[in-house]
Amino acid sequence: MEKRNWYKRDISTSLLGFGCMRFNTIDGVVDANLAEKLIDFAYLNGVNYFDTAKVYLDGQSEPILGKALNKFDRKTFYIATKFSIWNFEDIKDVENMIDEQLKSLQTDYIDFYLLHAMNKDRFKKVKDFKVLELVKKWKNEGKIRNIGFSFHDDSETFKEIINYYDWDFCQIQFNYMDKNIQQGMDGYRMLVDRKIPIIVMEPLKGGKLAGFNESVEQTLKKYNQDSMAKWAFRWVASQEGIMTVLSGMNTMEQLVENIGIYNNFKRLSDEESRLIDIVGNELRDLEVVGCTKCQYCMPCPYGVNIPQNFTLINEYEMYKNKDGFLWGYKVLEKNSSDFSVCVECQECVSKCPQFINIPEELKLVGKLKDNLL
Repeated sequence: MEKRNWYKRDISTSLLGFGCMRFNTIDGVVDANLAEKLIDFAYLNGVNYFDTAKVYLDGQSEPILGKALNKFDRKTFYIATKFSIWNFEDIKDVENMIDEQLKSLQTDYIDFYLLHAMNKDRFKKVKDFKVLELVKKWKNEGKIRNIGFSFHDDSETFKEIINYYDWDFCQIQFNYMDKNIQQGMDGYRMLVDRKIPIIVMEPLKGGKLAGFNESVEQTLKKYNQDSMAKWAFRWVASQEGIMTVLSGMNTMEQLVENIGIYNNFKRLSDEESRLIDIVGNELRDLEVVGCTKCQYCMPCPYGVNIPQNFTLINEYEMYKNKDGFLWGYKVLEKNSSDFSVCVECQECVSKCPQFINIPEELKLVGKLKDNLL
């Protein structure tokens, strides 16, 4: 398993990291025996970075990981876990949280501690609650060794957060289709230029890059017979500054495949990088609706989440992921923001800089939903 050195620091993490958010469950209860077998196999095959959070799997992830790793030498692996601020209304609620996490993880210290899923509102709460001061206190006490954050918002918010503190590391969503969303390439370059080690989540874009529109896949299959997942993983790990690529592996088959990719890892050649760029462009060309997510049409007076409805139909055409579309639609429906809420008031039409007939195009979402059910 390839290891990446964190610049001049005495840290060397496996290129493949184990994300502990997606263990198999039965009626909401994690299959702990299978989870432990996966963790054991990963560790014994060179994986030394394990990522969890107190909120994962309704609180089951940290204890399962702690039990599984407790049999190994603590100096031979790294644990990353998180502070999920949306669960708390007062800083007093979390003053003892680190001790609870240490107990769950059966360890005296946490290697990498993240402010979890930062966005504009959550970061404001971090500042209002003086969370960073508390986390720094825990670091001074030896309970935490490195402080970072994971991120889900726009580039301006990313710049605000990255400039707020001298972070030890950062976790971002990064794959060859998401160069222009969230922190984007500008945020990525900021991390590289400042030599802030990067941990990557969503290298397969929620599984979408593991398989997509067959006609587009042919561009890569004509070159070799590698899986689409391998192409996506290799693209991420070939980029400068990437220390560990997380994967939420819940079957032995997934784990074995991913370990195989990162054993004797080979960076993309110039030709292979060019093919990935072509595939990215071909997927984007499959968009049904030319929505740029500029948000000028929002808010809808009746509650329709216009950009997200269009994202669902565009991504289905790219990736042909039926379950992903139906799950996303179910979320919109639950929030009363799906296409069916539209009353065709036309208010959004005049606001759209792309001149999209939004009420008419929203009907395509309904047609697709009916066809897939």
